[in-house]
Amino acid sequence: MFCPTMSLSSFLHRSFRCLSWALILGIACTSLSAEPRSKSRRKAPVQEEIVETAVPEASATYRKVSLSFKDMGAWSSVHLRGADASRTLTFSVRSDEMVVAAKLSIVYDYSPSLIPEWSHLRILLNERVSTVFELPAGKNLGNRREIDLDPRWFADANFLRFHLIAHYTRQCENMFHTSLWLTLNDIAKLELTLAPKTRTNDLKYLPAPFFDKFDDAMLKLPFVFPARPSRGAVQAAGIVASWFSIQAGARGAQFPVSLGTLPEGNAVVFTQGMQGVPGVNVPADAHLSVITHPNNPLAKLLVFSGVQDADLLRAARTLALVSATLAGPAVRITQETPMEERVPYDAPAWVPSHRPVRFGELAKPEELRVHGWYPEVIRLNYRVSPDVFTWRTKGVPMQLRYRFLRLPEHKNSSLNVSLNNHFLHAFPLNAPWRNPDDVQRLNLPGSDNVSRRSDLLYIPPYAVGGKDQLQMAFFFDIIQQGECQAMPPDNLQAAIDPESTMDFSVFPRYVALPNLAHYANIGFPFTRMADLSETAVLLPDAPNAFELGAYLMAMGRFGEATGYPVLRHSLLTAAEVEQASGMDMLVIGSANSQTLMTLWADKLPVVSVSGERRVREPDATWLPKFRWEEEDVHAIAQPRGKLNLAGRGELTTLIAFESPLEASRSVVLIHADKAADLQKVGDLLTNPERIGQIQGDLVVIDDKALDAAKVSATYYLGSLAWKTKLGWLLEDHPTWVGIGVALLCILAALAAYRPTLVLLRRLVPKRKV
Repeated sequence: MFCPTMSLSSFLHRSFRCLSWALILGIACTSLSAEPRSKSRRKAPVQEEIVETAVPEASATYRKVSLSFKDMGAWSSVHLRGADASRTLTFSVRSDEMVVAAKLSIVYDYSPSLIPEWSHLRILLNERVSTVFELPAGKNLGNRREIDLDPRWFADANFLRFHLIAHYTRQCENMFHTSLWLTLNDIAKLELTLAPKTRTNDLKYLPAPFFDKFDDAMLKLPFVFPARPSRGAVQAAGIVASWFSIQAGARGAQFPVSLGTLPEGNAVVFTQGMQGVPGVNVPADAHLSVITHPNNPLAKLLVFSGVQDADLLRAARTLALVSATLAGPAVRITQETPMEERVPYDAPAWVPSHRPVRFGELAKPEELRVHGWYPEVIRLNYRVSPDVFTWRTKGVPMQLRYRFLRLPEHKNSSLNVSLNNHFLHAFPLNAPWRNPDDVQRLNLPGSDNVSRRSDLLYIPPYAVGGKDQLQMAFFFDIIQQGECQAMPPDNLQAAIDPESTMDFSVFPRYVALPNLAHYANIGFPFTRMADLSETAVLLPDAPNAFELGAYLMAMGRFGEATGYPVLRHSLLTAAEVEQASGMDMLVIGSANSQTLMTLWADKLPVVSVSGERRVREPDATWLPKFRWEEEDVHAIAQPRGKLNLAGRGELTTLIAFESPLEASRSVVLIHADKAADLQKVGDLLTNPERIGQIQGDLVVIDDKALDAAKVSATYYLGSLAWKTKLGWLLEDHPTWVGIGVALLCILAALAAYRPTLVLLRRLVPKRKV
């Protein structure tokens, strides 16, 4: 309303002024209401939002890990050489965890000849520069630094790069001068603070979160059974343990066992009918389920349930064979998954026994390529059965094909080949053709400086068998004509051709046993059949948690060794031992729980004498015992029968001997006087630094040391042509050979005596009297 006496101009003026104030007040109110929201968005870092959405407030527990250079792939200290040098280390973060804090601690030394203002070290995380620092004069030794890394830059797979920029003169310089260097000590460490992330219950994530491929630590996955598990539950658990160990690979795996109680973290649970585990509620019939831990919302349980043993075994085989097809929180298993028939030596993780193996089958093409003046070593891991018999041969033939950037003026460049860090051969890269049959150089159109070569070499007979690593290192000769002259190119590249081959198929199979080194290294002779169809495992009638843990560890070791789950192994008790005739046997027990220790007492190398335990004297045999010292046969320790085990202390032992039920079949016994000490066996077999000490047929295990002996009689597995076998047995017995030759001469003389006498009588005329 407005006053009727007011003029039109006054009215318009006042209206305009009111509208202006209203507009100003409206904008102010809008700004005030919007400002808190904008400020909250600006103040909240991205990482804090992730933490709040990923971690429940009630259970925000952090975990700290420390990674060394070795953990990140460096075999020793990191050496940077040259004017522009770098080295990249790799590490990973579990997919169910996130980094909330990270600190890198390094210790480094550098050349005193570097110009401080022109030289520096960059540290990059996933190609983002984390820090750059100078290299001042007079402080070139014993430098320490701690660098905080931004948690937002971390991913599942991470790359930590050290980049050196170095100069020693202000004028023309040699970029490869010996004074250009920096060394990062291998005592450096990367400390990570990790927070857990939640994940939905879904089988499609398997093997996560129970095993995470981004976790480089050894897998320790608890298995949970009812108080008295059935045989089917235990056997199914063995299959599952072997599958998880295949996923873990070289990390190793252990499976501690709980009976009737749940651990705090992730676990695998087996329930059967009315025998369940408190807190675990799943369908009673054959199901495979992922559920949230009832006592820990951040942990998961992988549950195998069923009414009968067959239900649990069916679920275990489904996981082992078709895990990639599983999805959802639970799957009902109604049909048996078909299992293919295996043949000897066809383990997926072993090189083929019937044909040559290509390098491209053992490594990715990018892993066979290197670049730069100081390239990394190309490492090729492979596994082969230890019964490959290479006696009296040059060794295993290897056709090595490789290519490289050829620089004619560089005369000392070479490709150095080693096996298990033992040097084998060096191939000069600029050498002329050695014979017209070798492809020594094949220049491609437009690539006159690229060479492709093929060379034949042999893996020595003594180096065949087990887990091996072939190392191939390109060395490029660095030549500079002089100061301020043209620099050599820095784009050198080289590669091992994926079509390179090695051939184990031309050799017979024959090996001397018992040999615990073969068992520890690759599970032989049990793993001769990848599915363990010729293996029987004998457990006590009522195995305890430690015995079950040792069994699961052993099944895991077999699976990791072959790359195939132990689908067909038999599980027996001592009363059923006769069913194991014709099979290799793994016997597990503790204290007096394993009655086979009494039944086979005369076969065991450890005997009890007047309350003391001593190693039995080696069995006498006419076979050449000292052949164990020869390199052409898989070497084990020379027999020692004087190892004294006097006293009543508690022993943990690994024992191997020939099966009492059938010749050429093997028995390996894992036993501890105290059940908890069975864990020592698992710790030994999963420790890559100690496992090489296992040899002979008797190993006594302590916390930090072990003693090995060769006591039991030698037996052989495999077959040889009779000429080869006779020659092998007699080669180191010149006395026997001499006696044999003398006997043959005597027999030949006796056989020729009468015909010679008759002939002489005919030729010599009779005398006339």
